[in-house]
Amino acid sequence: MANLAELLTQASPDDATALTQARAYTEQVLKNESDRMITERRMIDLLGFTAGDIAMTAIENAPTTIIPARIKTWFKPSELGVDIAAPYGLELVRLMIQYNTVTQAQADKLTGYAYRTEKPFEFVTLHDIKLARENCPTKPVTQVNGWVVIETTAVTENHNPRLLVDNQRTGKRIRINNFISVSAIGKYDAQVPAEWRNSDLFVDDAYGAL
Repeated sequence: MANLAELLTQASPDDATALTQARAYTEQVLKNESDRMITERRMIDLLGFTAGDIAMTAIENAPTTIIPARIKTWFKPSELGVDIAAPYGLELVRLMIQYNTVTQAQADKLTGYAYRTEKPFEFVTLHDIKLARENCPTKPVTQVNGWVVIETTAVTENHNPRLLVDNQRTGKRIRINNFISVSAIGKYDAQVPAEWRNSDLFVDDAYGAL
């Protein structure tokens, strides 16, 4: 599976457009073995009755030098089926194409059954995009009695803005906490660890809503 930062190197430089692209991105993921087995019934479901029946008949009638008898039996109702992603499953499909039992399009349906389509970034937010690209705007905030309170002025996607601090020892800005489930207009708080209460503090402002 691609990670978001890698995907964004190929996406639009505009963050809002990249967000749409990331949410629409799909991957083909191999199913668990038990979920990718092709039986006689599944063959007919995938290819349609006529084409599925032709394919099964061809498998049954094929010489054992081409399709061994034990593989033929795996299609019977009492058997689990054929793992269409395993080498013997792929070889079976190749033979079916070679002997004109199925078309290439039908073969693709069979081999494609081994995979499911996923959208790994379907629920990413603009905040996630900006963090992945390291271009998220921030605003300075002040702690009072060990807490920072922020107030949002507009509705945003549900996200968890980081509470950041300038680490004087390393010269880097680091995350020390998060504001949780920020989306509605209102106030949100986050606790500042004791060691950072005299440091310069900042909060993510990905939506310009603070």
